[in-house]
This record gives sequence, C-alpha cells and structure tokens, in this order.
Amino acid sequence: MSMLFYPVIVILALWHAPQEAVRIHKEAIVVDGHNDLLMSVMHGENIENRRKAGHSDLVRLREGGVDVQVFSIWVPPDSKHDRGYTGYADEEIDSLDAILSRNRDRVEKVTNIVELQRCLKRGKLACLYGMEGGHPIGNRLENLYHFFERGVRSLGLTWNNSTSWATSARDEAAGKKGGLSSFGRKIVRAMDSLGMLIDISHLGPSAVKDVLAETRNPVIASHSSCDLLAHHYRNLTDDQLRAIARNGGVVMVNFYPRFLDSAVTKAEMQKLKRFAREWKVVAGKYNDNPTRLRKERITFLAARYPQVHATLRRVADHIDHVVLVAGIDHVGIGSDYDGISVAPLGLEDVTHLPELTAELLRRGYSEASIKKILGGNFIRVFSRVCVN
Repeated sequence: MSMLFYPVIVILALWHAPQEAVRIHKEAIVVDGHNDLLMSVMHGENIENRRKAGHSDLVRLREGGVDVQVFSIWVPPDSKHDRGYTGYADEEIDSLDAILSRNRDRVEKVTNIVELQRCLKRGKLACLYGMEGGHPIGNRLENLYHFFERGVRSLGLTWNNSTSWATSARDEAAGKKGGLSSFGRKIVRAMDSLGMLIDISHLGPSAVKDVLAETRNPVIASHSSCDLLAHHYRNLTDDQLRAIARNGGVVMVNFYPRFLDSAVTKAEMQKLKRFAREWKVVAGKYNDNPTRLRKERITFLAARYPQVHATLRRVADHIDHVVLVAGIDHVGIGSDYDGISVAPLGLEDVTHLPELTAELLRRGYSEASIKKILGGNFIRVFSRVCVN
C-alpha cells in the first residue's frame, strides 16, 4: 500500500530513476495532455529559458523527456478583453505562435498525426493546441471553425464555469441540471467532422454521457483522476472510466494533490476553518475576481501552515486504478503543470517525470505497458481523430 504522505525530509533525499527506467523513458513517446504554461506567458513571463518559478518551460520540458505537449488555451472567467473570450483566446494563440516561431530549432506546432511523426523524427517538441473551455466558441459555430484553422485540435467543452450549451462538473455537483444542449450536440458533431479531440475533463456527468452518446470518435479526459481514490467533482467515477474505455478513449491522470488524495482537501478545509475570520476578510476583497481569489487563497494557506502534499506514488495509484477499471489501453498523463498550485512530492516539476516511469517499472508494468501509459494510448487516439 502506498504512503499518502512523505515526511519533509524526503525532499532532501529524492531517489533518481534507475538506468532501465531512463532508457524506457527516452525510447517512449512521452505525451503530457495538459499544461497551463501559456498563462505564465500571458502574465509576462519568459518560458523560452529556464525559469526559477513554476513547473515547466521549454528547457525543462526537454529535460523531462516530454515529446508531445498539449498547451492549454484557457480564458479566465473574469478576463477583460475588447473582443471577449474569443479575443483573449486569439491573443494566447498569437503568443504561443510567436514563441514557436522564435524557437524553430526545438519546437514545432502540429495539427495531425503526419506532422507529429515528422516533428518527432526531427527531435523537436511537438506542440498541440488544446482549448480548455468552450467559452471562446460562444454560440457561434463559425468560431469553432476559426480556432480549428488556427491550429486548435483539442477542445474541452467547459471549464469550471458552464457554457450555455454544456454543463460543468462543478455546476452539476452544485445541483444544476444539464448535459448538452442541441447546440452542444452540434458542436460535437462538427468536431467529429473536422477531426478535433473532444476533451471531457471538467464536464459534468450528464454532459459526459451526452458526449459519449453523440460522438463517433474516441474522447480524451486530458487532466482527470479517479473519484474512488479521491472524491471530487472533477474526478471520474468507475462507471465513467468504463464508458470511456468502451468509447476507445483515454483518461490522462492529473497531478493536482486535491484530485489525488482526499486527505489534502481535508487538511486545507481544516486550516481554512481555523482561520475563517481572517480568510473572510481577504476573500471579501476579491469576490468579483475569481482568478485573483484563487491565487489569494493559495497564498493565504501557504503562509499559515506547511503545504500538505500528495506523492508520486499516489499518482501511480490513480494510474493503477484506471488500468484496473478501464484497461491498459485507456490511461495516460495530464499533469496540469503550471495550472496547479503545488505538485506531488517526487514530481515537483516536469524534470521528474522519469521517476514516474521508474515507479511504474517497480510496480511490475512491462516496458510495452509503460510506453502505452506515457504516450502511446494518446497517440492512438490522436492518430484516429486528427487526420486533417
């Protein structure tokens, strides 16, 4: 049985991946289904060189052995842009396009399996554009075609806040009835026709069910973990895992501690309760700014108690569970690096990914199975869907 927490001293004695694990990691096509690094760019940070902050950058992605990175294009709910959500998303794409243009020797934008394979042969990082939340689409199908033309090949239909045509997991957990509207079903059919990956992370259970009933293609859950191991509205139930397996899709395990271990959430809630009066004063200043509120909450908690962590082993536990319920062909990795406030011990940043490979090897996974988990399963889905 895996330990849920490591003592702090473990940080000082992190073991390194053995040679066999390093070899497997280098030979595998390593795919990370979700990274929020682009938000750092929008806040003025340089991700082209090694950063002291955060979990990743172009330098560390290479050091971690990542071959294919899905970059999240996410619009904060409180963003102000003269063209709304659509304009903000276009600005993000412009920024990422510019970064790739300046770094043609090491990164390349890919939109289909042929381009991806060619990019990997050249030894470059293959960059996929994945939109997190369908809000830039609005209620206009032409916006979907617009972002397809701009290179977006994955679309998460909602974020925590629902669109008018698809309900989020957060809203359904709060009692909102939903699923997909008729327009939402039209979006799914259009994505199938275009050759875009449908990302069901953040969707509520009824919306997930509607997507699976409507689509002809395998779906992805780009950054979701298992509800049975950590009960959270963002995690997937065993019934959902089995349904995604029947669909032929892939569940990419999220590294966020609160999605990995319920003890983390419990500890945070206890501390917030202890400091409830102070927190109420802070929170009251940012009720109309959810993005800032989230940052202030992280800062508030970090200043008042040592962070409670999940571990690398707990990530592997979730991988084990997806394999047990859905099968070895339906699991992958969706770190959520640079979108999560804290990473698991042992996976502090992307350079530690080979240690996850070592843990899978230690647990008895074959080399072929590890390569499926690290990226092979995603490549299978991508090659079937993204052919244009």
